[in-house]
Amino acid sequence: MPVKLEEYDGVCVLSATGDFTGEDVAAARKVAVEFIENRQITDFVVDLEKTSFVDSEGLEALLWIKRRCEDLFGQFKLAGAGENVKKILEITRLGRRFENAPDVPTALKTMR
Repeated sequence: MPVKLEEYDGVCVLSATGDFTGEDVAAARKVAVEFIENRQITDFVVDLEKTSFVDSEGLEALLWIKRRCEDLFGQFKLAGAGENVKKILEITRLGRRFENAPDVPTALKTMR
């Protein structure tokens, strides 16, 4: 599966590989619900280092996860977004809505 989840000291790291679209988005959202609702984990880092494209459904899922985390007083950060993904965020005017760390270790260090 191109989407994988790991937990590091109470922070969920969701890693996407390839395009973040369709079935991958649905799988990511389902797993995020599991972590947020059942495990009470509200801090998320989404690793986009190996992701080259995010479609509208993927952007919507990222916004949804971010909102859920923040509603529960958690944190949400992107990590490793490449130039193409950054351009997509800029074109859709979502670039300022997401904090983007250069990589996962840096994002984890900046979490509470």
